Amino acid sequence: MISSTLAVALALLFRFLEAAIILDVILSWVMPGRGNAFTDLLHVFTEPFMRPGRMIQQKIMPGLALDFSPIIAFFIIDIIRGVVFSII
Repeated sequence: MISSTLAVALALLFRFLEAAIILDVILSWVMPGRGNAFTDLLHVFTEPFMRPGRMIQQKIMPGLALDFSPIIAFFIIDIIRGVVFSII
């Protein structure tokens, strides 16, 4: 019972992170360069997953105008999800 409740809670957490990344991407198109309290809060959740992607992209393709860090963030979340669910 506790294991299934934990699995549901973790699944919701991973879904929330994916939705936050998508919302962050959309808001970066709609409101580029403008920050407010909501986007700052959103960055608190998304930045730990987006930063490694940005670092990888800068090493491989410096100066590229297109940001691939959300795609890499989805891969990172998917890897973490696989590890967590294999443990529980």
